Amino acid sequence: MSLLTVVNRHEVPFVGMWDGQEYVVSDRLTVPDFIAWHLKKQSIISDNPIVPGDNVYRLGILENDDDLSPLEAVLPVESLDRRDFDEFQKVRLMPSGIRTSRPEPKTTVTNSSTISK
Repeated sequence: MSLLTVVNRHEVPFVGMWDGQEYVVSDRLTVPDFIAWHLKKQSIISDNPIVPGDNVYRLGILENDDDLSPLEAVLPVESLDRRDFDEFQKVRLMPSGIRTSRPEPKTTVTNSSTISK
């Protein structure tokens, strides 16, 4: 287990939780590595489902060479990066017009024949 330094990239303190204990990261906080990774994953700002790994986090880990540049004053409301969705066509659902009848109730089949050897 090693100690890692978590850096807050925003001016508002970040409050995260691990194992029922709150951790407040106002500027920098040194914690064990597993807590640092967990706090970073809690601080996700935007997620791009089309490009894996193209996520933006509010916290960065100093020893991991994460992006530690300050974020804008106002964080985006959207947490989903929708820029890549513009490439896809809009889907429109249309009724098929085919109606199915009500299914017949299942009947129980009993086999009265016995198999003898």
